[in-house]
Amino acid sequence: MDVKIDEVTGNDRDLLVVALQALHRERVTAFQAACTPSDLAGIPSPNRGQFGLAEVSSALRRVGAGPL
Repeated sequence: MDVKIDEVTGNDRDLLVVALQALHRERVTAFQAACTPSDLAGIPSPNRGQFGLAEVSSALRRVGAGPL
């Protein structure tokens, strides 16, 4: 079955939103953990794009939600 992310409804949508929000939190935490040693060493922080934050945010927007 091929279901598009913006076509998910009801309890499935709720579960999808919670999962995407959890994924977003994990990726933000990973990004912050990578930035701390860079900041302390005085070197440039890693690129946010390497952590896939934009992709998760986009998926959340497509289902009408946002990160927590």
